[in-house]
Amino acid sequence: MTGPRDRSVATYLKGPDTLLVLRPNSLAGRDDELFLALDADGRVIAFNGHVDLGTGIRTALAQIVAEELDVPFERVRMVLGSTAAAPDQGATIASETIQITAKPLRAAAATARAHLLQLAAARFAMKAEDLVIEDGVIRAANSEENRFVTFGHLIAGGNTRLFIDQRAPVKRAAQYRIVGRSQPRSDIPAKVTGRFTYVHDVRLPGMLHGRVVRPPYAGFDSGIHVGSSLISVDENSVADAPGMVAVVVIGDFVGVVAAREEQAIEAMQSLKVEWRSAPDMPDLNTPEAALRGNPSTARKLADRGDVERGLGATAEPMQRTYVWPYQMHGSIGPSCAVADWRDDGLTVWSGTQNPFPMRTDLAKLLDISEERIVVERLEAAGCYGRNCADDVTADAALMSRAVGRPVRVQLTREQEHAWEPKGAAQIIDVRGGLDEEGGPAAYDFETRYPSNLAPTLPLILTGKVSPVPEVALMGDRTAVPPYAFGNLRVTVHDMPPLARASWFRGVSALPNSFAHESFIDELATAAQVDPVEYRLRYLTDPRAIDLVRAVAERSGWKPHIKPGTHGHEGDILYGRGFAYAVYVHGPFPGKAAAWAAWVADVAVNKVTGEIAVTKVVCGQDTGAVINPDGVRHQIHGNVIQSTSRVLKEEVNFSSSAVTSLEWGAYPIIGFPEVPDIDVLMIPRPDEPPLGAGESASVPSAAAIANAVFDATGVRFRELPLTPERVRAALNPLTIPPPSNENRRTAKRSSLRFAWPLAGALSGAVALGAGIFPFNAAIAPVARPLPDVFSPATIERGRLAAAVGACNVCHVGAGGRPFAGGRALETPFGIVYATNITPDEAAGIGSWSYPAFARAMRQGVARDGHHLYPAHPYTSFAKTSEADLEALYAYLMAQPATAAKAPQTQLRFPFGMRPLMAGWNALFLSSSPAPADPTRDIAWNRGAELVEGLGHCSACHSPRNAIGGEIKGSMHLAGGAADGWYAHALTAKSFSPVTWNERAFYDYLRTGHSAAHGAAGGPMAHVIDSMAPLPDADIRAMAVYLASFNVGGQTSASGASVQSIIA
Repeated sequence: MTGPRDRSVATYLKGPDTLLVLRPNSLAGRDDELFLALDADGRVIAFNGHVDLGTGIRTALAQIVAEELDVPFERVRMVLGSTAAAPDQGATIASETIQITAKPLRAAAATARAHLLQLAAARFAMKAEDLVIEDGVIRAANSEENRFVTFGHLIAGGNTRLFIDQRAPVKRAAQYRIVGRSQPRSDIPAKVTGRFTYVHDVRLPGMLHGRVVRPPYAGFDSGIHVGSSLISVDENSVADAPGMVAVVVIGDFVGVVAAREEQAIEAMQSLKVEWRSAPDMPDLNTPEAALRGNPSTARKLADRGDVERGLGATAEPMQRTYVWPYQMHGSIGPSCAVADWRDDGLTVWSGTQNPFPMRTDLAKLLDISEERIVVERLEAAGCYGRNCADDVTADAALMSRAVGRPVRVQLTREQEHAWEPKGAAQIIDVRGGLDEEGGPAAYDFETRYPSNLAPTLPLILTGKVSPVPEVALMGDRTAVPPYAFGNLRVTVHDMPPLARASWFRGVSALPNSFAHESFIDELATAAQVDPVEYRLRYLTDPRAIDLVRAVAERSGWKPHIKPGTHGHEGDILYGRGFAYAVYVHGPFPGKAAAWAAWVADVAVNKVTGEIAVTKVVCGQDTGAVINPDGVRHQIHGNVIQSTSRVLKEEVNFSSSAVTSLEWGAYPIIGFPEVPDIDVLMIPRPDEPPLGAGESASVPSAAAIANAVFDATGVRFRELPLTPERVRAALNPLTIPPPSNENRRTAKRSSLRFAWPLAGALSGAVALGAGIFPFNAAIAPVARPLPDVFSPATIERGRLAAAVGACNVCHVGAGGRPFAGGRALETPFGIVYATNITPDEAAGIGSWSYPAFARAMRQGVARDGHHLYPAHPYTSFAKTSEADLEALYAYLMAQPATAAKAPQTQLRFPFGMRPLMAGWNALFLSSSPAPADPTRDIAWNRGAELVEGLGHCSACHSPRNAIGGEIKGSMHLAGGAADGWYAHALTAKSFSPVTWNERAFYDYLRTGHSAAHGAAGGPMAHVIDSMAPLPDADIRAMAVYLASFNVGGQTSASGASVQSIIA
């Protein structure tokens, strides 16, 4: 990839044999905006200024074009977000692509269709209304007349330019053949097979690599210290670094450029930079005081009736405050960009969702005209508003200009977490109460929202933009409630930012609706009316009423007027909650996107405070749906992310910077915690399509909080609902009486409650401890000399260590082999991998072979203490004696490293090592690896490797409540490893394409299977470890694993891969 991926508008305008549909550019001197290009070969290229963030708009927009032109979907190619070719339609925000920016594209296709019909009519001397189009061929509607012409024949020989004709007729919904039907997303096949090009994959000839060194005020971009905190940079500290090219310093911007990526990383870490200390900021960990103390301007959005009189008339006034924390987008991969500065201008490849605003920012940063800049947008690692994609694009541009060559810049995980513009905190105050008839006497709503227009970071760091906070009017989304309250007042307090912030899914609408829908639930409880019935009393929008009723019916909602009616099982309390909202986006009064409603089912452990959202029924009225599966995917994504935000997510700060710098400090929902999701879409084919990217998130927080109240009788008005916060509020708590009528079965697999598990483990292992004596120590020995073992034995041991991936877990600091110290997360706490080098003090140099074999087969160390099963001795026990002896020889022949691993200290009772004797009694077997004389040599060798040294089941089998592998039909049926889901290796795999011998072989040998994609996470390290193994062993493992998939297809055909996408 050496230049812009798409031709410029000027190139299209000069091209022969084309039909172009344009819109006049409102800016003088700029090319007209291109929306559609058809050529003589029958190809259709359509243009939209928005970008696909993984939402599927590339597919949906192509469906619209194909529908209006009556051409096959596959013939349409979408160009999105390229400033060289696409129209400037602003930033991709607010769910506006299908609802707003698709309109001119649809009109352009209709304009082209009408023009082509007129050309054909003239050629045939017929009326246009007597012609029909099928798959890009125009023919007479009367089948007896064999007259037809293709689009290509009508276009050939000319260069026709049309302007969008808004009067051109568009199809009625009854005529649709493509729109309204589920279309497999056009991007998924390449993504699941590893062939998709992300921005991280861009490589240019002569490309260098850059890294940035950010200031200490991480996550803040306003204040007099911003852009002026750098004291000095010692370039000599990296002058001799390998591959070093340049240090770039402008104001508070500091970057390094090197020949290779790892060299740039080393230079970033080695560069000596001195900064002034960042000033203390308000405490944002508890944001209420900070937001109330932030200067603001009140803006009244609604004022009807007499609120004060209504409040005065209520017998029991209700005054509530709802607190929303700072949250982050949490893109799963750090942002990346490539810039290529040349004499004639700049081209950048960026993951931005704002290509045209990005171009404007780059022009300001570099002091050049926008016409000299091309922004080519490629998909990145996920974004839900704005991450660091814009920042890193500007970083790359500055460094490319400095060195005169293409530069690729990627942030670290810590930089991404620290500096991405956050979703702002919010405080909402609501005053109200009931009148004499149980209705709302008044509703006084005030919301405080810090601004979220974070400038592109290098503009601030270099001084191109003053670090003066700008006030944006963004706190008013869905601030006006959807209910017909007679006495209503709505006020938003506009204020400057505190932490660096930008758009985030459901911006301000989600917190505002959290308050609306929680408060009306409280009113319903106070009025002793079912929550759904109470809402219906005050809804006047017919589509809202239809949706609320449909979702209640779909969920099997049972009217109730008090909490605790859904039963309990021991410490687990069950509840259901309802919420409804319509997402209003854009400047006030805004535009309504889709309507959405939730019913959330929860299970709450009243002892630990843990909450599982077990099921969500989410209904949505999106108007006309372009791609039903695409909208369904969006709803699923909204439900999963919103559940995570409500239960787990909040950014932590020090007095001057963000401290949530990695996933451990900013936990998000894991796969086992994802609720069952039932999607209900209201059919409205004759209505205009509405934005679907954010609406389903907006009712989420209130629905979950209302469900927790229903389960516990306690209202929660501050998020997230962490176990600590819930536990503090619930204890002591009286268990509600069981209700046989309404008891439901919760999805228990998603409840990972620590204390019941602890009790189960204590009982099991205590039983064993009473039976088994403590183990005697084995006397230490002098370290065996390497020449004691033959080269052949050591080589066999090297291969044994490779298949066992010993160094994946036991690697030491700085990559020192087998030196230990790596922290391994388990449900019971952190286990630290030990040093297994032959150092006699810190490692296993004083271990005899019998001591080593006992540790490998019985999980008992040389000194007699029990090892935890994070060391998979239950698998190693099946290893042959010859392989264990060889592994011992290989480890003893390695360099000794005197590095003491941290002591593992698990919480009670898991830290009581003697109790592991009972665990071993339950789960440790001395049986050898499976052998089957009816199978061939490869199968039996594969069984020995997979079940023994390879210990595949340690990660790929599920475990029970006390950590034992579940055997039988669940063997290798999927488990968890180091925070990752380890996929099933058997027919229980969720993959629609069966894992066959070829797929297993390719994956284990190369880390990639054409039908299943590339290895990631811990598995990628395992693949690297197994690289030395001979092909015969890799194929043996593939043969054995494939035998668990009998009955599935034997090859991943193209048709089967395509079926994944549908």
